[in-house]
Amino acid sequence: MDIINIITSLVSSYGYLGIFIAAFAETIFPPIPSELIFPLAGFVGFKSNFTYIETFFMATSGAVGATIGAIVIYLISFKIGRIAIIKIGKYIFVSEKKIESAEKWFEKYGIYAVFLGRMAPGVRELISVPAGIARMPFAKFVTFTFFGSLIWSLILVFSGYYLGNSWDSLSETLSIYFPIISVITLLSIGIVISCYVLYNKRKNRIKN
Repeated sequence: MDIINIITSLVSSYGYLGIFIAAFAETIFPPIPSELIFPLAGFVGFKSNFTYIETFFMATSGAVGATIGAIVIYLISFKIGRIAIIKIGKYIFVSEKKIESAEKWFEKYGIYAVFLGRMAPGVRELISVPAGIARMPFAKFVTFTFFGSLIWSLILVFSGYYLGNSWDSLSETLSIYFPIISVITLLSIGIVISCYVLYNKRKNRIKN
């Protein structure tokens, strides 16, 4: 049984706990795709006649699992540093190139990199590494990680929920578009944050 079937069985059999464990595993082991896990959870919710509230809590369970997984990576990175992380990475299919990509993201967006990075394919699983190495304040890390993970989880879980019975036939095709959805979401949030930062700078300049 491959990893996707294992995750499918986990989510189908254990509901909230299943998606919590799946999201935790997906964060710890990047090769597991969240683009399949979360929509699958939404599909399971649809088949189980979940209400919107129950589906929301399923997405929240996934966000909590992803956050705890990210905390583990953050603490490991905090303790052992960059060189050791790169050495460990090759055993879980995480190349130095991918880690460098996450580091560039962190350098570019600062503390907001964690929030935005949780919605960026190819970065979301690794953004905890530079945050830990840079020793980002823990409370801020957890806050940004949770809310970024929650938005990503909600988008994908409700995508699977609304697809309903079409999920089986459309999952492979639609998985191509999930990165596009995340990029659009990311750009929108990035614009809002940029406007907020510029507004504060202008406001402080006027005061001075």
